[in-house]
Amino acid sequence: MYGELLLALSGHPGSIFVRDSGGEFHISEDTPCLAPHEAALLNRILKIAKYYYNIFGFTNIHRNSIKIRRTKDPPNAGQYTAALCVGLEKGLKGYRDTLITLDALVCENPDVPLSLLQFHLDKFQHLFPILANIIDEIRTNEHMKGCKILELLHKQSACGIPFVKDLLSELLQSCHSVFYQQLSAWVLHGQVKDFFGEFFIRDVPSTDADGIPYENEGGLFAKYEINTEMVPGYISPRVIQIIHFIGSSVHIFGAKKHSSNPLQKEDEDYFVELLQGLQRREKFCPIEFERVIEIMREKVARHLYSLMMNEGKLLETLELFKDFFLLGRGELFLAFIDSADNMMQHSVAKKSSDSDINRLFLKSYTQLGFSNEDHVEKFRLKFSNEIRKSKSAEQVPSKWNDLTLTYDVQWPLHVLFTADVMAEYNKIFMCLLKLSRCQIALQTAWSISTRSGYKFDADLLNLRSNVAYLIDQLQYYLHVDVLETNYTILLKEIKETKDFEAIKRAHSKFLGEIQAWSFLSDESENNLSSAPVSQLIDLVIVLGFQTAVKFTEMTDVEPKGSSVKKLESNYEHVVLIMVALLESSAARQHNSLMNQLLLRVDYNGFFSNKRNQKKEKLRKAALSSKMVNQPSSF
Repeated sequence: MYGELLLALSGHPGSIFVRDSGGEFHISEDTPCLAPHEAALLNRILKIAKYYYNIFGFTNIHRNSIKIRRTKDPPNAGQYTAALCVGLEKGLKGYRDTLITLDALVCENPDVPLSLLQFHLDKFQHLFPILANIIDEIRTNEHMKGCKILELLHKQSACGIPFVKDLLSELLQSCHSVFYQQLSAWVLHGQVKDFFGEFFIRDVPSTDADGIPYENEGGLFAKYEINTEMVPGYISPRVIQIIHFIGSSVHIFGAKKHSSNPLQKEDEDYFVELLQGLQRREKFCPIEFERVIEIMREKVARHLYSLMMNEGKLLETLELFKDFFLLGRGELFLAFIDSADNMMQHSVAKKSSDSDINRLFLKSYTQLGFSNEDHVEKFRLKFSNEIRKSKSAEQVPSKWNDLTLTYDVQWPLHVLFTADVMAEYNKIFMCLLKLSRCQIALQTAWSISTRSGYKFDADLLNLRSNVAYLIDQLQYYLHVDVLETNYTILLKEIKETKDFEAIKRAHSKFLGEIQAWSFLSDESENNLSSAPVSQLIDLVIVLGFQTAVKFTEMTDVEPKGSSVKKLESNYEHVVLIMVALLESSAARQHNSLMNQLLLRVDYNGFFSNKRNQKKEKLRKAALSSKMVNQPSSF
């Protein structure tokens, strides 16, 4: 009977110990002469046979799945599952050795008690159920593969039984061998060696299901993305982000063979040594792993910084962006707006307008005596197809509001100047261009008033002066207090660091600060009394264009001052609301830029005093009305 018992424990049922349809091993009902306590002990021992049978069947299916590609592999087939099977084989070998030992013991003494067999097999009664649970989780969940298996094993290894914990640690180490192979290929060569979709870094498809190309919005970094489903829970998200950055950067280094800043051979050898040191550790240590990844990040970030500064000429490019996107070349855009305004006020065919507007832009550039045409040729004006909800600031149809600026970003700067970043620059460009056009329109109106010989209404001249004052203050605030200040801070931070990620953070902060203090990130509201500063600035620009149009009409058909009075009333209303909003925001946020804008708009307290006078007048009127309506006491 002992011989057939050992065969059953090896996964081979017989006439005494049978296997039912549910996979359970038990004593046959035809077996005679067994005491109840013996039958109970045998059935308890036979539970191990079921677990062994299932574990062995799992390893038999998966261990060669990556070597022999069958027509229909199991849904969880992959390198991690195969590595798990290798580790399971080691555990099963210990079990088989125990059975061999028991077979020799039974042959030597046929009357050996069942309790001795139970004693030798006891540790597997604790181990096999845990292994069976792991296998069942993999079988029943088709998404349980790759790095998800690492997390599963890591959770199960938190066990208080030393024998079980040691074997689970061996399984985890076996699967980590695959993890380190994939990690090495990624951080050393920028390649994803992943045929089964198991790693937490994956290729981004270049086209969708219909073959339509995706827009690359993240530069070369967008070629690879983090597969969050495969991220092991015991590795922090920050470390995962760093690993993504390292591999993407190394991929950039190899993107052009002529690059003078490839990953140095000594650095590559050092990385290999660090990864091998991690792999040799008996247990995975998150702290040590994070330390090694951080060392790699620092070296790669320095290489990428050098690449950006030397081959990418980052500082020169930022200067160009300041000149064009941020209208640093004010004289260029003054000449361009003056030459292009007539064309932009008419409906022009889309194809011809793009070429015409760029021809005028290049002509304005050359007429001002700028010698380097290579710079301006990298920029191209184009009309956006985006439908804008905001109404045009002019009273006549204009294509100015659809004008955008593009730049031909070259390797390796496309890592920093992604599509999203260029969209942010365009948002700033369109805002500044609109403000500059309004300023030029008001200056042109003044020129008309002094040279035409036409006698304009004094109220109109006064209104033009007031609106022009406010536009000038907004221009000075944006270009000096916001743009120039933040640009100086950006250059300082770039020169003080040798780390590309620090540059990226500084540049993101630079754009964020500009948009925040240019009020481009505020959301518009329908109620004028609670409108943000951005909407109020738009209303001031509308008033500026409407005022300028009055000078070009040169007519006195309307009743004297009727339309001008309406514009004056609107202007006063908008400015008083703006000053009140700036005062409350400055008091609440205690920010120097908000105070600076308030100081420029209302430096002598004129608008504040006027607002207070209105409030006092309304208060007295309300008090007087209350006294009139109050019944007499006589």
